[in-house]
Amino acid sequence: MNRKRFAAAWLASALGLASTGATAASTQADVELASGFVNWAARILAVPATPDIDAPLRDAMGKLVDEHLARLRTLLPRWIAEERARSAKPLSRDALGHAIRNRFINEVSLWRLESPGPGYDAVLTRAILKEGICDLPARESYMGVLMSFLQAVPAADRGTLLAGERALFSHWGQVRSGLPARAAKSLAEDESDVIVRLGSGEVAPDVAMPPVLASSAFKGDVLTAGGDLTCALHQWGLAHALHRGDPPGVALAAWRRATLRTAVDWSDAPATPREATAYPWAAQANKVSGTVVVLVTTDVQGHFSSASIADRRLLVPGVVGNPPIAFESLFDSASLAQAPHQFKPVAPRDDGKPAQVKLGITWKLP
Repeated sequence: MNRKRFAAAWLASALGLASTGATAASTQADVELASGFVNWAARILAVPATPDIDAPLRDAMGKLVDEHLARLRTLLPRWIAEERARSAKPLSRDALGHAIRNRFINEVSLWRLESPGPGYDAVLTRAILKEGICDLPARESYMGVLMSFLQAVPAADRGTLLAGERALFSHWGQVRSGLPARAAKSLAEDESDVIVRLGSGEVAPDVAMPPVLASSAFKGDVLTAGGDLTCALHQWGLAHALHRGDPPGVALAAWRRATLRTAVDWSDAPATPREATAYPWAAQANKVSGTVVVLVTTDVQGHFSSASIADRRLLVPGVVGNPPIAFESLFDSASLAQAPHQFKPVAPRDDGKPAQVKLGITWKLP
C-alpha cells in the first residue's frame, strides 16, 4: 500500500469518516473525534527507534512530542467547539470531521513551513546541504526526515534545532505571522529551468550535481522520482539558489515549500484519473472551493499563448485565520488546463506586443 493510500485509509478508520455518521453528534462522539486526531498525530510524529539515531537525541525529541500530544489533547476539543460555533446549523459528524481534518493537516504544513528564527535556519540549512544526507535510510515521515537532520548536525547544534522545534510545536492553533510568501517560481520550477538550460549547453554548471542525480536529471526521470533522488534534487536546488545569491531565508523557504506534503499527499487518489480540466479530486474530497486568478499572456494577435498562476482565493472548511498552505495549489493544474478554454481573445495592442490579462477561474463544489 503506498503512502497516500495508507495515510487515507488509516485516517478514515481512526476517525470513522468512512461511515455516513449521524447529525448532531453527541459529546462522546466529539471526544472520540478529538482522540482520533491525537492518535494520528502520535503516529506521524513517532520518533524512529532505529540504531542510526542516538539514544539521547531520540529521548529529547520524544519528550518534545509527548509535550505536544498533551497540548493537542487540549487543542482538539477547542477546535471542535470553535467549528460548531462557526456553523449556522448543526454539523454532521462527516462535515465536522472534514473541517477538523483540514485544520489538522494545514497545521502540519504550517509547522514545516514556519521558521523559528535565523539561528535554527542556519543550522538546518547546513544539515540539508551535508554531503550524504540523502543517502541515509529512507524515511517517509516528517519526523523521520527531521531526525536525520538532527543526527547529522554536530552535538553542539542540536540544542538549537530542538529549541526551534519546541517553539514551532507551541504555535499550533495560533494565527501565524511572518510566514514566507509563495515565490512566483517554485524551487521545482527553478530546478527544471536550470536543468533544461544545462542540458542545452546554454549555461555551465555552477553547483555540481551528484552523478546519480545528474544522470537521472538529464534523462528527465528525476522530476517524477521519489526518495533519495528527490532529496538530492532539492538539496542541489537549495545549493544553487544560495550560490546564485538568493537570501538564505528566501532560499530555505523555497526548499520548505518544495518538501511540504499537501492535501493530495494526505488523501487517497480515485481509481480512475480525471480529465485535467475536471474538479480536482483532492479538492472535492476535502470540500475545498474558490477562485484561482490566472495570468494569461497572449500572442501579438491577442490570442491565448501561455498562462501562470497569479493568485488564489480558497474556501477551506476548518481553516480560518491562517493561509491554507496545505491546499493552496489544489486547483493550479486544473486552472491552467481550463485557461485556454475560458479565455476570450482580446484586441491586439497598438505597440504590437503580447498582452497580459488576468482571468478568474471559479471552482464550485458539484
